[in-house]
Formats: sequence, structure tokens, C-alpha cells
Amino acid sequence: MKLLYVVGLPLVLLAGPVLAEPSCQGDMAKVPMWQVAKSFEEQGGAIREMKTANGCYEIYGEQAKQRVEVFYDPQTGTELERE
Repeated sequence: MKLLYVVGLPLVLLAGPVLAEPSCQGDMAKVPMWQVAKSFEEQGGAIREMKTANGCYEIYGEQAKQRVEVFYDPQTGTELERE
């Protein structure tokens, strides 16, 4: 059991940065949130929730019958990451 803690704890601590969401830095958003939402929906997506997290736009929704979490850069409107 102690071996599990010795091996498992460092793995959990190292996984933190890998699981972190993207961070968007900058002044104010240049692309309005509604424009990013419109683009997502035009690509066949359905939005459940949209918010700002770590300075990025974040969409929770469905696309191609799969749940997705997509991050966008508010400065350019480009997709940063998809989960």
C-alpha cells in the first residue's frame, strides 16, 4: 500500500500541468463572444454553456453527437484546445 502512495502521488502531482486549461493573456477581447458562438454553431455545434475562463472563451456543447469543451482565444477567435 505504501508503494502505491510513493509511486502514485508524484504521478498525480505531475499530471496537474498537463490537465490545466489554456490561459489567454491580453487586454480586452477583440472578437465578441457571440461571434465565436455563431462560428461554433455554423460548424454544426450546439451550445449548452459558454463562459470566460482564464481569459479564454470556453464553450461546453455537442458536436457530431459528442460532448465537447472548446477553448477560444478572445483576441483572434481561433480555437486553442478541444476536449
